[in-house]
Amino acid sequence: RLDAVKHIEDQWLIDLRARVKAEIEPTSGDHFYMVGETYTGDQGTIKKNVSPSMLDGQFDFPARAQLANAVLARKSPMTDLEGFMNGNDSYYGASAIMSTFVGNHDLPRVIHMAEDNPAYGGNVWDSGKSNNWSNQPTQPAGTSAYERLATAFTVLFTTKGIPLVYYGDEVAMAGAGDPDNRRFMQWTGYSQGQQAVLAHLKKLGKIRAEHPALRKGTRSTLSVSADTWAYKTTSGSDELIVLINRSDTQQSLSGVPSGSYQDLLSGSTISGGSVNLPARSSRILLAQ
Repeated sequence: RLDAVKHIEDQWLIDLRARVKAEIEPTSGDHFYMVGETYTGDQGTIKKNVSPSMLDGQFDFPARAQLANAVLARKSPMTDLEGFMNGNDSYYGASAIMSTFVGNHDLPRVIHMAEDNPAYGGNVWDSGKSNNWSNQPTQPAGTSAYERLATAFTVLFTTKGIPLVYYGDEVAMAGAGDPDNRRFMQWTGYSQGQQAVLAHLKKLGKIRAEHPALRKGTRSTLSVSADTWAYKTTSGSDELIVLINRSDTQQSLSGVPSGSYQDLLSGSTISGGSVNLPARSSRILLAQ
């Protein structure tokens, strides 16, 4: 991981990649993945350093902003997220492997963006430094914020790239901007909502490991609305259908082909056609 890449000379990155290929990969026998960090919403600035002679990928800040806006803060419709993702899939080039995320050390803890009243007015680029030393946020009550975060993680773990989970986000830790977003890890005493996020992520990790369609598949939209998104992702013979409902009410998602499916998240059996999805929830369907 290379920090603050926009402040590094391009030739230095080119020389580093050349030496890694010459001095490390012949011994390791594997490609050495190199990812950069460029804190910006401008795709072109990020792309400038993504190439076979420089970096394999960068942290996808623009995609994170779109995901947080649509699923967590509910400031933009799911149609905007779907349109952005369709263009983003190939934006950085065929060889690029971007790192995707919803939270990191440059941002306030993401659980607060998912609250019923999103923190910082729903500005997903806010640094959170207005309350990083005093009036720091506490763990949200209830379950709605945690359900939204779990739903965002479903999108993250069912699309291309290498998902990054910032420590503590797997249990939806509270915190404002830096340094309050670097609290000691919470190991015990999880609320019901925190336990649900952790259990959800464990399932997502297992499902993603077992299905290449989620890691490198081609995605196609089955239906999309302001609050929902249904898409199919395919890699060879592996094919899964992902259903997302960011709404606070049950929604009916259309476009799922007829047939019987197992929801890999809940283990339940679901019939195709129009599928009713509870508020703030997701499904990953495998044809039976």
